Amino acid sequence: MRHPESDLVRKTFTFRRMDLPPQVLLTKKSLLRWIALSIGLISENESRSTVIEILDSFFFFVFSKKENPSSQQIKAFLEKNKGISISEKLVRYHLNRLCALGFVVHEKGFYSLNPAPDAERDDLAAAFRHWYRRELEESVSMIEKALGKVQAAYEK
Repeated sequence: MRHPESDLVRKTFTFRRMDLPPQVLLTKKSLLRWIALSIGLISENESRSTVIEILDSFFFFVFSKKENPSSQQIKAFLEKNKGISISEKLVRYHLNRLCALGFVVHEKGFYSLNPAPDAERDDLAAAFRHWYRRELEESVSMIEKALGKVQAAYEK
């Protein structure tokens, strides 16, 4: 049975409040896994690492090579440098999940950071903070409005 409320959902995002122990800061892979878990790209106890490898490849192109990659470039990079056989469709799927979070954009076949308006173009933390905060504040505002209305309805 389909619920009519499902038409009201514009976006779903996960934001986990997690500890950041010192050992997580020691390797790039553990940092990527922590980030993927904290923003809902993976679930607790998930063993699949495809999204982490794609995130790693995207960051390699953007920060090390200073270029915006296409899904084909990431696929080729994963196959050549990491020995990972992957379909381009799956690469696009995970890149589009990053786009849905707001801090990555897809334009003319290439993926790039969606910079915060008030920060450096390649400041990943600022981009994340800006786009996530915008979504969070809008959601909180709507929830507060609904809570105010429900309270008023009970107080009548």
